[in-house]
Amino acid sequence: MQVPNPMPDDELTTFLRAAKERGILDESLVGMLRHNGWSERRIYRALSEHYAGVLGVPVPRRAQSTENARDAFLYLLNFIALGFWTVALWQIWDRLVNRWFHDPLSSTGSYLREDIAWQVALILVSFPVFVVVHSLIQRELVRRPELYYSAVRRWLTYLALVLTAIPILIDAAYTVQQLIVGDLTIHFFLDTLGLMVIGGGIFAYYLLTIDPPKQTS
Repeated sequence: MQVPNPMPDDELTTFLRAAKERGILDESLVGMLRHNGWSERRIYRALSEHYAGVLGVPVPRRAQSTENARDAFLYLLNFIALGFWTVALWQIWDRLVNRWFHDPLSSTGSYLREDIAWQVALILVSFPVFVVVHSLIQRELVRRPELYYSAVRRWLTYLALVLTAIPILIDAAYTVQQLIVGDLTIHFFLDTLGLMVIGGGIFAYYLLTIDPPKQTS
């Protein structure tokens, strides 16, 4: 599909002025222009220039270095805690599968409580941290909807999506290989299923929530 040539900035300004004179909402304009290839930074810059001209005063700027650092801290802590408890959860699932379908190469003969003690401890510590930090992030998104378009938030979220996709893709490819050579066991299938459910659920959740929820009329 051929992408239309972008308009110069003066044409963008003219378009926004004409749209605002006809009462088109900012949200509709932002969505329309993003769909046509404009970056949010240029759209909001043009909107700021429009409102500055209408009101006769420049749009006030606020230093955001402190807020950006705080947002980065919250998102990094959120994803680190998420990684700890999800990996521990999958390891518990793996230990259970090993016991349900005895694997002499991986079974140590230890009691289940000893075998999963470290993973349970990780979940008990990291999951509450994740819940608290995630709640703080959601509260900030409600209070500051512009945070949905924060570069810090979007970069870190997409980085987390990439890191989540890597083991899913590798495990999916290895599953296909085992299926081709005829060595796909129920033990390996259940291990893969656990990874797909946990990793796929995380990937889908953050992919669907990276943009603000659509407003219903």
